[in-house]
Amino acid sequence: MIQIDTRQLGATGITVPSLGVGIWSWGDTGFWGYGATHTLDDIKQAYAACLDMGLNFFDTAEMYGGGASERILGQLRRDDGRPVIIASKFAPMPNRFSARTLLTALDASLERLGVDCIDLYQIHWPFTVIGTDALMDALAVAVRAGKVRAVGVSNYGAAHMRRAHARLARHDIPLASNQVHFSLLQRKPEKNGVLAACRELNVALIA
Repeated sequence: MIQIDTRQLGATGITVPSLGVGIWSWGDTGFWGYGATHTLDDIKQAYAACLDMGLNFFDTAEMYGGGASERILGQLRRDDGRPVIIASKFAPMPNRFSARTLLTALDASLERLGVDCIDLYQIHWPFTVIGTDALMDALAVAVRAGKVRAVGVSNYGAAHMRRAHARLARHDIPLASNQVHFSLLQRKPEKNGVLAACRELNVALIA
């Protein structure tokens, strides 16, 4: 396996490759997959190529492909046998009114992935009827239960991220990461305070 640069996920002690693999299109042939024509064999080859290059950090979500992305990743992991680092996400959809739904969704993701613990479990977006404090408390329960190694957020602005970080601190759990749109063309995190807050709070920014 080729040696590549690594990064720390905040203060969690978890080390990941500097380049992760987003697998939102795996198993999705609808809107997000743009009518994708790749086959399962294509995905298997891509998965093996990633691991051959040392890219073992895979980011998925319960919403991707209606759960198909998680199921495919779980099957590939079992078939290949090499260790991987898995990140997934809870979707706080409008019909989810209680933070208890996070724990139910987490169990479903664990089953689709075929694992006992997810390395990084994230809240997919901040805009929800479920309060930030309640969501962070539910994530803390998941960590205490051994079902999640580290917790993060996604699409959070600086203020939401600070609130999440402060609530988790009450449980002595660090906020590992914030996954946002950030690229050579999209520079908003440099201007809206997100990058500065990540640096201040020791939160990894996942682009």
